Amino acid sequence: MSESDLDVKSGEEIPKILVVDDSATMRNFLTRVLEDDYDVETASDGVECITQYMKVRPSVILLDLLMPGMDGFDVIEKVRNVINDQEVIIIVLTGQDEQEIKARALNSGANDYLTKPFHVVELKARVGVAIRQVMLTRELQAANSSLQRAYDIIDDEVKLVARLQDKLLPTVVPVIDGLDIKSMYRPSGRASGDYYDVFGLEEGVVRVIMADVSGHGPQAAFIMAIVRTLFKADGENHNDLADSLGQINEHLLDLIGKDSYFVTLFAADIDFNQGVMKYMSAGHCPALVMLDGKMSDPLVAEVPPLGFFPVDSVLSECRFSSSLRLFLFTDGCYEWRMNDDFFSLEPFVEIAEGLMLDNSLHLDSIEDILEEKTGFRPVFDDDVTALSIDWVGSTAS
Repeated sequence: MSESDLDVKSGEEIPKILVVDDSATMRNFLTRVLEDDYDVETASDGVECITQYMKVRPSVILLDLLMPGMDGFDVIEKVRNVINDQEVIIIVLTGQDEQEIKARALNSGANDYLTKPFHVVELKARVGVAIRQVMLTRELQAANSSLQRAYDIIDDEVKLVARLQDKLLPTVVPVIDGLDIKSMYRPSGRASGDYYDVFGLEEGVVRVIMADVSGHGPQAAFIMAIVRTLFKADGENHNDLADSLGQINEHLLDLIGKDSYFVTLFAADIDFNQGVMKYMSAGHCPALVMLDGKMSDPLVAEVPPLGFFPVDSVLSECRFSSSLRLFLFTDGCYEWRMNDDFFSLEPFVEIAEGLMLDNSLHLDSIEDILEEKTGFRPVFDDDVTALSIDWVGSTAS
């Protein structure tokens, strides 16, 4: 007896899958693979995808990225940020295997990523996991409606978690000649998934972390606390950063590998004695850096977010001699509404780089700065976290 037969006999609605691909061959193939277990609809481009999505409200969207007109990234943006549907599971299917594109898709709102060609068994497994996640979400929503009277108690507990989180943030920063560290942490009022830290490893060497756990609430806060604890423990033991990142990812795979949570982060060891910064970015917003007074290209993510797949935790490196300026931030800094549109990463980076060059990046007045540059007063809906690190050597002019 097939899974679909069980659904019919139990009176439950068969899960709907929307296949979006400009290749008729691929649409037909995916339909044949999935139609025995699911109600499969198709669309040949992004525009038709949105039309079909609004019509059938699928549980899962299997989405190609490269399509004429409205591509896959536009579809993700439309579904997540315009329609504001955070529940439909979006699985990207594409022939592009570049890590940067994978990270962009995941950061934009995709839940999973499969590279063509793929194994049918793996595809069915990924879709099955997605459907189970959707069913679980719906069950939780149904249960939540019967527990509405307990909301105030739960809300108080979440606020308590948020207050406890504040105590996990750094209160003491390393003291190094010429080093100035500024931070901004503005949680959205819920238990936050944002985390940053700066602490010394040895004289003249600091470890810097900026991380963002997907979602909000106690589970995101719990995962954030685990990440912080692992980093602190490895820092106290002077463990190599690459080894630490690999071990942290293994812990996260074991902890959240079957859930929809993930962790983006930028981590670096900065040796001011030798003038070298070794770093890795896992699906995180690009880090902005000035080396010896010159703006470098943004340090973009080279591996996917942690908690999804095993990663090759190889550190990149940049060098400096007279000065270093580093700016780290989470996506809450640029994901805010401008009337009917949204501010985005690219203009935020452009503004931030200009401020870094002018030595006028003041985190305590970020709303004023963004209002002056854009004409709109930002209203941050998400957690907003930023960290600036400035160092000028004693021989710098």
